[in-house]
Amino acid sequence: MKTLKPGIAHRFGRAVALQLALVAVAAVLGTWGAGWVMKEILVKQALETEADYYWMSRIQNPDFDLPDTRNLTGFLSTESNSLSLPAGLQNLDQGFHELPSQSDYSIAFVSQKDNEKLVLLFDGEQVHELTLYFGLLPLGVVLVLVYCSIYLGYRFYRSAVSPVISLARKVESLDLESVGNNEFRPESLDLSTDREIITLAKALDRLTKRVREFIARERDFTRDVSHELRSPLTVISIACDMLLTEQELARPAKNSVHRIKRAADDMKSLVEAFLLLARESDGSLTTEPVNVNDLLAEEAERFRPLLAGKPVELNIKTNCQLEVNAPSKVLSVIISNFLGNAVMYTDQGAIDLIIDTDRLVVQDSGIGMEIDDKGQAFKPYFRGSNSRRGGHGVGLSIVKKLSNRFSWQVDLTSEPGVGTTATLHMPQAKCFPLETQLTSASLSS
Repeated sequence: MKTLKPGIAHRFGRAVALQLALVAVAAVLGTWGAGWVMKEILVKQALETEADYYWMSRIQNPDFDLPDTRNLTGFLSTESNSLSLPAGLQNLDQGFHELPSQSDYSIAFVSQKDNEKLVLLFDGEQVHELTLYFGLLPLGVVLVLVYCSIYLGYRFYRSAVSPVISLARKVESLDLESVGNNEFRPESLDLSTDREIITLAKALDRLTKRVREFIARERDFTRDVSHELRSPLTVISIACDMLLTEQELARPAKNSVHRIKRAADDMKSLVEAFLLLARESDGSLTTEPVNVNDLLAEEAERFRPLLAGKPVELNIKTNCQLEVNAPSKVLSVIISNFLGNAVMYTDQGAIDLIIDTDRLVVQDSGIGMEIDDKGQAFKPYFRGSNSRRGGHGVGLSIVKKLSNRFSWQVDLTSEPGVGTTATLHMPQAKCFPLETQLTSASLSS
């Protein structure tokens, strides 16, 4: 199952946060870079230029004064008289030297002409002030403007996509079974909503109305047809029972009557399943605690006569007393479909009905299913390559729909020539010891 991605508002918020973080990082790197450029390039280049200017001026005027400002101080010495320099500058070689200082930093630049040494000492006391006035303050103003523009853009974007988010939430909470709701009526939207949003809302409104009409028609049709088919099927079943009591009825005729009665019973089960689905769609299914063991035993006795004449054993294996809160008819339909398939496709061997901690298993030694057929077994009206007469191809699809209604899981494993195992997992089921008697009173409690 794929993980859903965050909503567009959340994703845009993360993009804005990332953008703000990148701007902050850029500001820090820019400040550090400005300081580095001022220190490593501008100051050093200024010292070199100042030294060249001094030596050129010294050629024209031997008494040219050494630089002496607030930040720059010059010292001149000869090789024979280096003691005229301050203590920390006497043993410096040519080039740049960073010196320990109480201020931001101090740099000494040493140049030499003939036997004279010129030392220019730059005191960076005002460098940070200059960086603040000419670097950080303009940068701060720019950052404020950038942040304000990003915030305004975020607010504008939120106002633009908020109708889309609202529509998405309405679609997520949409209940197509309800009647008369107008979640997407354009009149319920903000008057400032864009034209495209209004168009989308109108389309969703029309779509939900049509879907509700289709659902209502399908539910009414299924319910009406199921009710109408019950009466003739009951008449057919009663007529078959009456015919089977006739002593003079020939054996071929009795076999035909048995086939008619079996087909009528199958149709009655199918009609009951359709009626359950119709009731499930309109929310009228009522649940109650059901003893799965008793229900399984009843269904097993109902199908046992169909195994007459076949070398097939029908076994019930119980590891506990299983109780689940659900409509008993739903479980009957599911068990009936599992058992009906097992009885139809098992010619010899055994059919095992197993009740375990939280599941019901129907395992047979029948002809099994091909791999391609197993993947499509739950599709409506699908009949496998090994299918036999008597089925309609809707049983397992009905089982799947009813199971999904109660958050149950249906698993089907099969191997050609070995058999098929159908498992109904019921996580909400309660397991009691076998000696526990689950009476009608306990079922209703």
